[in-house]
Amino acid sequence: MDQFLLIFVITISYILLLFAVKKFKIGKKTSSGNCSNCCPDCEGVLIRIRRTQSDQVLHHFTFRIFDARRYICNNCGWEGLRWEHQFRPGKD
Repeated sequence: MDQFLLIFVITISYILLLFAVKKFKIGKKTSSGNCSNCCPDCEGVLIRIRRTQSDQVLHHFTFRIFDARRYICNNCGWEGLRWEHQFRPGKD
């Protein structure tokens, strides 16, 4: 197989995978009656904090399709990207 064709197929597959993940709404905001951006653990209010260097790399690597903003919860102290919660091992 031609090297250019292989790189092209891998790139297109990666982009399609990103859009499929976006369509299934992984990392979508959780909202309740009193706030529009709730903590994934305790449904407390999330406050935005400064991104780390790895968050910025991830943001560009996913072609800015996902919201790679970092948050912290006032109630339970949870910190991270909203969609990190869904992939933590040992979490219900």
